[in-house]
Parts: sequence; structure tokens; C-alpha cells
Amino acid sequence: MPTRDLREWIALLEREGELVRVGAEVDPHLEITEIVDRAVRAGGPAILFERPRGSRHPLLINQFGTERRMCLAFGADSLDDVAAKLAEVLELQPPEGLAAKVRGLKTLKSIADSRPRTVRRGATQEIVLRGDDVDLGLLPVQTCWPGDAGPFITLPAVITRDPRNGQRNVGMYRMQVLGPRSTAMHWQLHKDGRADYLFTDGRMELAVALGLDPITAYSASAPLPKHIDELMLAGFLRGEPVDVVKGVTVDLEVPAHAEIVLEGYIDKDELTDEGPFGDHTGFYTPAEKFPVFNVTAITMRNDAIYPSIVVGKPPQEDAWLGKATERIFLPAVKMTVPEIVDYDLPRLPARSTTSASSRSERRSPDTRRRRCTRSGASGC
Repeated sequence: MPTRDLREWIALLEREGELVRVGAEVDPHLEITEIVDRAVRAGGPAILFERPRGSRHPLLINQFGTERRMCLAFGADSLDDVAAKLAEVLELQPPEGLAAKVRGLKTLKSIADSRPRTVRRGATQEIVLRGDDVDLGLLPVQTCWPGDAGPFITLPAVITRDPRNGQRNVGMYRMQVLGPRSTAMHWQLHKDGRADYLFTDGRMELAVALGLDPITAYSASAPLPKHIDELMLAGFLRGEPVDVVKGVTVDLEVPAHAEIVLEGYIDKDELTDEGPFGDHTGFYTPAEKFPVFNVTAITMRNDAIYPSIVVGKPPQEDAWLGKATERIFLPAVKMTVPEIVDYDLPRLPARSTTSASSRSERRSPDTRRRRCTRSGASGC
């Protein structure tokens, strides 16, 4: 059975020998990236940094970093098993015979039961910070690469509403921290969140959920059509609905079991320089103008855990999010293009650690990072 929240997920990873805790103080500025980069390339475990420098909140990273952990996240033996569940929905046809009708009714009920469930109270609002108490500096947000313009939130679920029909969208967009109460919002032109923004006149409310169960976190990155609610997909894949609770300063519903939620707004004409940012391609994305997210409240669980991800020159942890998408959405691709039988998005093999150049990089993290950022870096 998939886990209900991030804490159940951490407990499962620990029971399965897939997580290590780091009790030493480690700096979110570059140092965590250096450690995690080595762990990912070696196929290492998820890491819970219990004492990030400058923050009281632990930092979880590399939770998706292997195929086994992705399968654990979905409670499945293989990612193809998850795809088969989605294929049942895509292949629904008018039933012939009693058995087919029963199977069809079960599938339809599963879809209906997947809609988010509104609750009156949520653990994510055990602590509420407003006004001058709002301070993003409380969170151990990483600066991953030396040329980055600042710390970036890299594993958010950004919740918006289409002003034309009220439909919810949940997407994963990087957010550069600009100050204690503001970030940039990296909405590229083709993103659904950007479309909601463009159709909004004046002020637009939004919320950002951090620290979700792994299926809901994955669903924020899934390439869904705009009319399909990502939280409904999460409920379908989980086998139970995602509980949501109304925000304290915004008229939006947020996951009730999130570790941290940032609430706030974007003014249509308020833009700022976002970047540079080390990206997937292995190069820094230059600074561009993007909207400013103004934070009106931070809500969180007691002893909240902050999630992060290093996204850079492959292989990185996010390769396994991509692999999950490859397998889960294969049935949809095959339905659209029947000639396709299968496809593969290969991960780059881990670099050998036995070469002279690799040994010298291990001895000198600064040299290694300079080399990495000339030929490649991170991104989201």
C-alpha cells in the first residue's frame, strides 16, 4: 500500500535499508550537492540531513534516486505494473457480458473515488506564520551550483487555478528565493501554470506544497493534459484520495499532510530577473524575467521536513522521475500512435571512479565543481 505522507515514506525507506541519516551539520550551500551528487552516481540511498546549517528543519534528498525506490513509492513490483493500472482506464470500452460490466464498474468507481477529499483540519497547518513572521530563510533551501543566482526551491508542487473555469493545476517549477517573503516563479511559456497566470487579470493567488507523499510529489511532475487534475491522478495511483484543506490566506485547497505550504500571490505586472541557474543540459540557463511570488503565509507541521532535489547534468535523481513517466504513460503513447510498441529513455551510466581524473576530482571538490559547471550543472 502506498504511503500516506512523507513521514510514512521515510519510515518505509528506513525499514527497507534505503535511507541514511546524517547527524553532522552540513551546509545547503554547495556542500549537500557535492555529497548527493556522489551518492546518486553510485546508486546510493536516500539521505536525511538532520542538521542543515542555518535551519532547524531536516532536509530529505535522493528519495527517488533508484528504480527500486520508485517502485517502493508506488507500492508496485515494477513501473510497468503502474502503467498497467493506467492502461485499464485508457482501454475502457462499452462492456459486453456481465464480467466485463463488473470490471468496468470497478474501474469507474476507482476513478470516482480518486477525487481529492476536503477535510476541516490538516497537519500542514499545525504551525502558521504570517506577516513579519514569514521567513523563507527558516528553510534549508539549497544553492546547488557555484554560478547559481541564489538558493532555489527545486521540488515544489505549485497549485494554481484557471481563472476561466476554476480548474486546479499542480505543477513543479523551480523557485529562486529572492528574500524572506518572495521568490521568482519559473513559469515557461508552455507550462499550465503560466497559462493560468496569463489569463489572470491583476492578482493571482497560489500555494506551494513541500514535502508530500512520493506519489503526489511525482504527480506534480507528470505530463498531464490541462483538464486532468494532478491530485486526482495521485489519488488514483495511491488507491485513496488526497486529503486537502483550505489555505489560511488564499482561497485554494492544499494537501493536508504536506510538511510545508507557502501561500501567497503574484501581481500580473511584477517581474524580476530569475537565474542564472545550472540546468539539465549541463549549462547555466541565463537570467530571464519571470513573475514574483509574494509569500503571505508559511504553514507547516511540527518539526517539518524540507524536501529537495539536485537536478543537473545526468545522471541525477530526477532521471528516475523521468523513467517513471516513461513507463506509466507508455499506454497513452501507444494509444495515440499505435505503431509504437515500446521506447526507452536511458539513464547515462555512472562515471567510473577508478580513472585518474575521477580520483583527482574526488580529492578536490572545488576543482570538480568548476569543471562540472563549465561543461554542465543542474536545473529544474
